[in-house]
Amino acid sequence: MSWSDLPAELVAGIADRITEHVDLARFRSVCPSWHTASAEHAARRRVPLLLLPSQQNSRVNRRLWSLADDSITETPMPAARGRTFLFASPRGWTLCVADDFTATLLHPFTGASESLPALPPSFHDGYQTILRDVVWDRSPDAIMVSQGKGAFFCRLQGDIGGSWSPAGLPPPARVSSITYCDGAFYLLDKRANKVTAVDGATFAVVAAIEPPDLAMPDRSRVRESTLVVSSAYELLLIVRGGCQGSKGLFKAFRADRRNLAAGWSEVADGGIGDRAVFVDHLRGFFVEANGLNGVRRNCMYVTSSYDEANDNSGWGDWGRYTVSVLDLGDLTTQNLSHGNLLKCLCGRQRPSWSMPNLH
Repeated sequence: MSWSDLPAELVAGIADRITEHVDLARFRSVCPSWHTASAEHAARRRVPLLLLPSQQNSRVNRRLWSLADDSITETPMPAARGRTFLFASPRGWTLCVADDFTATLLHPFTGASESLPALPPSFHDGYQTILRDVVWDRSPDAIMVSQGKGAFFCRLQGDIGGSWSPAGLPPPARVSSITYCDGAFYLLDKRANKVTAVDGATFAVVAAIEPPDLAMPDRSRVRESTLVVSSAYELLLIVRGGCQGSKGLFKAFRADRRNLAAGWSEVADGGIGDRAVFVDHLRGFFVEANGLNGVRRNCMYVTSSYDEANDNSGWGDWGRYTVSVLDLGDLTTQNLSHGNLLKCLCGRQRPSWSMPNLH
């Protein structure tokens, strides 16, 4: 009998005892029979993890908070030495930017890494806080980044060690979110609620969709927009409105990526079916509520951080991480910042969602 001939019940039992995402990914790659037998366990683990940048920027290991069980684990970040800013993504990759603006792509679940050129000179303004606003995403062949004005790309095949090139965006181009899907990068200007599609090969603008009708019933409300892109040819624009720190859903709009000229149509009752949206300052992305992973359907999980007073040294010396879940059906909001997450202190960096790759 070979290892691939082990009974499926035994393989599943072993998989249930594996706690680390990396170990489970390696376990599932042994052979097709192990991959199949551990499918249910992997489905339970398909829950985003929250990357928690350390208050102590010099530490090598960084923390990951699990939504599933409020646990916190540390993962080694070989590139995260010194004062390094980390920006996660739903495909597992993390962008690491050091204080000298050197950049590295790191996959904490596999250990893979790719060196990038130092970020463009326009990213240098003398203040560390600018790095809080960096947004990015990657395709199989390139990476695109923005610090809020314009966007730059770098090819990952044959261009490593070269320079960043500007994407062909018409000025003034304000970029607050970047998402790659099916050959194109989608850039969102949250202030104008305008979406621009950039070809993933030529980096030229191929389409744009004008903002939907957002006549606010209360002008005192502060709008916060999130763009979600799916492989089912769908764009979803969720606009939340809040007053004096409150959060709530204002409207949700859907567009067909194959025909952006048709514009937006409002989503009835904000419904997204058996899916949830995970939101950080970088982007929003869909996660299937599969009945095993504990993710609530038709909900939006939003993470952020806030400064907290330090009686000894003044304001803003540390902060806390927050996660709240907004039910898009009845518009109720629940704060999930409890237990281990509430104990974590943060520095000047924001948290970001990372999806473990278990395939």
